[in-house]
Amino acid sequence: MFSHFDVPNDPATAHSKPLTKGARTRQRLLEVASAEFAQHGYERTRVSDVVAKAAVTQPVFYQYFSSKKAAYDELVQLFAQRLRSAVMQARLPDDTPVHQVDERVRNSVQGLLATLQDNPSLTKIGFQQSAGAAALKNELVDLIASNIKSEQQAGLLRRDVSPFWFSQAFVGIVERFALLEQNAASGRDLAVFVVDLLMDGIRVPGSRPARGGAQGEAREASRPA
Repeated sequence: MFSHFDVPNDPATAHSKPLTKGARTRQRLLEVASAEFAQHGYERTRVSDVVAKAAVTQPVFYQYFSSKKAAYDELVQLFAQRLRSAVMQARLPDDTPVHQVDERVRNSVQGLLATLQDNPSLTKIGFQQSAGAAALKNELVDLIASNIKSEQQAGLLRRDVSPFWFSQAFVGIVERFALLEQNAASGRDLAVFVVDLLMDGIRVPGSRPARGGAQGEAREASRPA
């Protein structure tokens, strides 16, 4: 699980001070609520069950959250913020040496997968259950496409591949693998597999036919920029 459910204004100082008793209680409530929402869904989750498992009273719950919906919305927003941060950090610097591109992309993908797998309950809420899940995935596609476009312009990636369609494929893979049980070692293996697949494909080296002609031009014209 995430070691801290609050999103600080300055991530660099997130763990610089020990949590107060109130902050620990709030964190515990979010942890329990996350597991309950993921298991039972929003409608079937009861505040009474959350406080019982968190070993606090209902008045204590309402000291920190105005309603069940407020706690749920905070979890959804927390997931979205963590995901956006992971994607933003994944962008390769323009001066990345070409021979380091593959390894850095693998590290970025591993980091993104770790963000999704670190708390499966939170991922299930934010990526599957919430009303904004589809919009978040679309935002994720756009953010990754923007990264790819910048990396193409820097000469780090091929320019004849649509950033939009590549991002759609990548998010589809990530969504499928997000809730798989993974440990750190297998997470690294999965990142290597995903990156090698998307960077090199499964075609036999040297067997790719030359592109061109009316069909090739039509395919290129149909792709979003």
